[in-house]
Amino acid sequence: MFPGHTKTQWTIAVSAWILGGMIGALVIGRFSNKFGRKRIMMSNCLFMIAGAVVQASASSIWMFIGGRVVSGIASGGATAVIPGFINEISPPNLRNSLGVGFQIAITVGNLLVAITFFFANTSSGWRYIAGFPTVLALLFLVLAPFVVVESPAWLTMVGKQKLAERELARLYGEENAYLAKTWIKQEHIASRVDSSSNNEAGQQNTANSDAAKPSSFAKLLSPLLIRQLLVAIGVAGAQQLTGINAVFFYSSTLFEQAGISDDRIGIVAVNFVNVLPTMFCGMLATCLGNRKLMLYGLAGMFASAVGITVSLVASLPALAIVFTACYVTTFGSSLGSLAWVVMADLFPDDVRAVGNSVCVGCSWLCNLAVGLGYPYIAAGLVNFSFTPFMCTVALSFVFVYTVVPDTSGKTMQEIQAEFNARRLAKK
Repeated sequence: MFPGHTKTQWTIAVSAWILGGMIGALVIGRFSNKFGRKRIMMSNCLFMIAGAVVQASASSIWMFIGGRVVSGIASGGATAVIPGFINEISPPNLRNSLGVGFQIAITVGNLLVAITFFFANTSSGWRYIAGFPTVLALLFLVLAPFVVVESPAWLTMVGKQKLAERELARLYGEENAYLAKTWIKQEHIASRVDSSSNNEAGQQNTANSDAAKPSSFAKLLSPLLIRQLLVAIGVAGAQQLTGINAVFFYSSTLFEQAGISDDRIGIVAVNFVNVLPTMFCGMLATCLGNRKLMLYGLAGMFASAVGITVSLVASLPALAIVFTACYVTTFGSSLGSLAWVVMADLFPDDVRAVGNSVCVGCSWLCNLAVGLGYPYIAAGLVNFSFTPFMCTVALSFVFVYTVVPDTSGKTMQEIQAEFNARRLAKK
């Protein structure tokens, strides 16, 4: 791409996107609360366009790095806003299925990009790949005013009741708008917690004379919400620290050891395996529940990590590829998809944007740590390079089993009541 660049410069270029993602995720929550989900998603497209144009036209690696940071900001903002937006426009019984759609979109996008490597593998082909997000951003900007609704929950939160009713009618039809308004209003009332009542069990502010004020980060740290925040951060961290990106990093080496010299085949194969189970995750979560499915997935990931290690030690790269596929499958059908759903489920409406912002920012930070640290781990531990992830998967299993509630099919009031009951039980 840029002849003469150093390994350090390329490492910075790879990490720049992740750094931008962390920045975008952390700052977008407050703007989302102030300006609304739809307007922020449209504004985020401007960062997509700017980052894509800079990367595609970069004449030096440092210009390319700058474009990567800007594109990362757009990606981080999207991952922080969209899962919460999906949660807010979905009825409780469909939040799993619709929420998983976000991860499906990510995995399909990754697969399509991997496929382009076969026909864009030229000296300038990468510029077309880097610039393509411009097309998607422009398409969204053109269609969003007519297709995308504003979050009725956010409109209710800021006191725009008439607009909320109109958007509910667009979402559910005039005949179902009143029913939808009922559960939106109930969740809105339940989320208006008076911070001065933290010393009293489960006391909530049900006053309806004024619109609820947008939340602040300080409210997340209150006794009523700190547990939800810590659980959501733990789920976000588990999604990245269990090593899925390391599996993608190492897959090309495994395929090469198995006699497949074209690393593009390995990349496409792993991404394809990642797509299929994700498509069934919503159905499985509806049947089993979020918590149980995450536990099953983590158990499968642990067994797969053991299998990968044994295969590498025994010099059986073909068997290691099979266990890698198992690892990706169990991740995609559980933690990979459900982390976005559970994080959004854990917060009341008025703190969801800021809460998601913090958690997704932590997720990007963990992604950065794995991206920077794993190559050194792999070089140092060689065939035992997946051993650290056995530990993180085991710890994640204990964490989910101990503190993560099942949010599947529950309303926001029910989820918050469960946290309040746990808080009171410890007093």
